[in-house]
Parts: sequence; structure tokens; C-alpha cells
Amino acid sequence: MRRSTFYRSIPVCLLSAMVLQGCSDIAQVVPERFVKPDNQFCLGLYENNDWLDAAVATESRWGLPLHIALAELNMPVGTEASAYIVPVNSDWEEYRVASENWAGAVSDITTAVDFLGWHAQMASQRNDLNMNQAGKLYIASRIGHGGLHRLEYRPDPQLIRQADAVDQRAQQYRQDLKNCPRIRERADSFFRWPW
Repeated sequence: MRRSTFYRSIPVCLLSAMVLQGCSDIAQVVPERFVKPDNQFCLGLYENNDWLDAAVATESRWGLPLHIALAELNMPVGTEASAYIVPVNSDWEEYRVASENWAGAVSDITTAVDFLGWHAQMASQRNDLNMNQAGKLYIASRIGHGGLHRLEYRPDPQLIRQADAVDQRAQQYRQDLKNCPRIRERADSFFRWPW
């Protein structure tokens, strides 16, 4: 009787050992899911899923690179703001009509980033800009498409300094993104850790 109980417990022990071995190996298979990133930029995106979801959706919909969209926002990644963007009224109204986003607000991160993507696409058509010119795209979103042409004749030193800062921030974010494992796959994912 004892012998049959012993033999029945062998498969249970082997199965338990295999499960434990599998648990120890899983972190080697997908370590990004279990490791909190060191990079502050990545950490900011991981902790603020709304920012990440909005930027990746805008990149997919409008073609505006993630790092450019985030660099154009008023506040550093992950902070709260009363207005993430300060668009020209006529451009804002045109966006609301084109997107049918009547309830959209500049204080909503999803709407703000979507506006930047839409505006960048309009700027590429109207002003012959490309999606990698962060500073010029920022100027276009701040003073409108016509204002960008007028700025060439009457430079605004403060706005140009802000545009240079956006350019530098975009370059930094582009570098930082290289240290954010599987960041685009993380967007809109149901299974993601809180960081």
C-alpha cells in the first residue's frame, strides 16, 4: 500500500519541479514585463499610460513620431497640466471640425496629442514641413500655419528659443526611447504592470 502511494507522488513532485523551473525562467524570456526601467523618460511613460497610449495612437494615425509629439507638449512627460497645448483658435476649431471631437479639450492628453498629429500633417501639406522638424512643427502649432510664414519676416526671439528647446527635447526623447523596452507594444495593452 505504501509503495503505490510513493509511486503516485513521483509525478506530482516532478510536475511541481517543472512548474518551479518554468517560473524561474519566465523572467529571462520577457524581462521587460518584470523590470522597472532606470531611465526617467521611460519610467514617466510607464507610470502614465495615458501619455503613452495617446502618443502611440497619434503616431499610428497621423505619422507624427512619438518623441516629437511628446517634445511638443507644454509639460515634461508624466506631469499634470491645465493645458498641454496652446493652439491658435482657428486651428483648434478646424481640428475639432475635422476630427468631430466636439468635447475635446487642451487639458486632455489624448486630445492634445491627437491635435499635434493632425496639425503636423496639415503643416506638412501647407508649409512643406516634415514630421521630424520638431521646432518648426511646434512654431506652426503655436502661431498657426500662416504665422509660420510671417515669422520669417518678423522673428520672435522667445518663440524661437522655445522651438529650439523643443528640438533639443525631441532629440533627447529619441535617445531615451532606445532604452524603453517594447514601448509601443505596451501601449493599449490590457496586460501591463503599473510601471
